[in-house]
Amino acid sequence: MPLPKQNIALVDLTKKVSSTDLKAVADALQIQVSRDFASIWGQDATLQVVDNSAAVPKGTWPIWIVDEIDVEGVKGYHWTDERGQPFAKVEYREGWSLTASHELLEMLVNPYVNRTMRVKGLDSSGQEVDFLVEVSDPVEDDDYGYRINGVLVSNFYYPAFFDLIKVENRKYDHLGWLTEPRKLLNGGYISWKDAAGQWYQAFMVEGQLIIKKLGDTMPLTAREKRTLWTLGAIGLGITTVLIFIISKISNNGNRLR
Repeated sequence: MPLPKQNIALVDLTKKVSSTDLKAVADALQIQVSRDFASIWGQDATLQVVDNSAAVPKGTWPIWIVDEIDVEGVKGYHWTDERGQPFAKVEYREGWSLTASHELLEMLVNPYVNRTMRVKGLDSSGQEVDFLVEVSDPVEDDDYGYRINGVLVSNFYYPAFFDLIKVENRKYDHLGWLTEPRKLLNGGYISWKDAAGQWYQAFMVEGQLIIKKLGDTMPLTAREKRTLWTLGAIGLGITTVLIFIISKISNNGNRLR
């Protein structure tokens, strides 16, 4: 049975990306989704390059390439517009193709940013939490990406990432960097909500797991910030964008679940 396909438009609003480079990235993303991703997550896509925002066909989810992101400190994010249609924004900078890949894959799996997985948390309490299903966050660092026809694309985790028990020879991410479930690679992070409705994030920094409660009066230390930026992670911008998402959901009368 054919997998469902979502139409995706790659739109350069900066006018800084050559048509050759734009097509090369679109072609690489098409190969990644159809060859590597669709059979794992059950969602395929058809990529096309669109010249401007007005030319995006109805029902097509755009990935806007922009000069500057409107959420401070992040390279990209995906969300829904006022009509409820998913979209992504990617800041034009070195390595933007990896961010475009990251947001594309996450948008296909969790287009309305409301998909969670309830399993035991990362601590030893045994309590179940609702992890936000964002397939590239835990493995997002550039060092764990890969190239398709020379274009850098993002790694992503498999559904087995949420398993409770390690199984030998089971893949937890596409490239096989993760050796057990619910772990983070350096520079990666994960977000979850506990039974009380409080959101948390965990960052992996030089092999150390740092857990922060959103809204906590204790922000990341200066050293932690420096380390996160050095690793190429998004640092506090990750918290900023998740708070942005939570506030948008609250304003729209929705619930993450």
